[in-house]
Amino acid sequence: MSGLRHAVRMLISGLIVWLILSVVWKVDPLWGLISSVVVTDVKVQSAWNAFVSRLLNTLIGCLLALVFLRFAGASEWSVLAAMAVATVVSADLVKVPISWRIAPITAAIVMLPAYESHSVHAGLAAALQRTGEVIIGSSVAVAVSYATGGLFRRKPQDDAAEPSGKPRKRVP
Repeated sequence: MSGLRHAVRMLISGLIVWLILSVVWKVDPLWGLISSVVVTDVKVQSAWNAFVSRLLNTLIGCLLALVFLRFAGASEWSVLAAMAVATVVSADLVKVPISWRIAPITAAIVMLPAYESHSVHAGLAAALQRTGEVIIGSSVAVAVSYATGGLFRRKPQDDAAEPSGKPRKRVP
């Protein structure tokens, strides 16, 4: 039943994110969809924690990528250095919960368009778009987790009683 609960929430949040990003904003919905999957949870507090983590790590990765683009340019070494610094900042300095890996991935996503096109402006555009898509996808996932909080909830007596109505024996 747990898989069904997650699937329903992801289907709802994915559809909303797809419509917002693809139909309204006319951008590729990939990163918004990924964010909605990463953040969606049965428990609203868990979804909120994942949202905060995803947003902070995305911002860390974007900001560090832009700093490296400005001061080191777009080279193979600056991309790798930005990823390494993003890892240290996220994992050790800021201690962002859940997934520090998002920060270095975001740094690479932001810097690679600048590297390929030899334009720092491509990195800025990638940073703004990535951050917007993460905010949309993550926000929708939290809202859907909140709105569907009562779905599939078992009644307390269902856990305590057998179909015969007798209490279940609990095994330690």
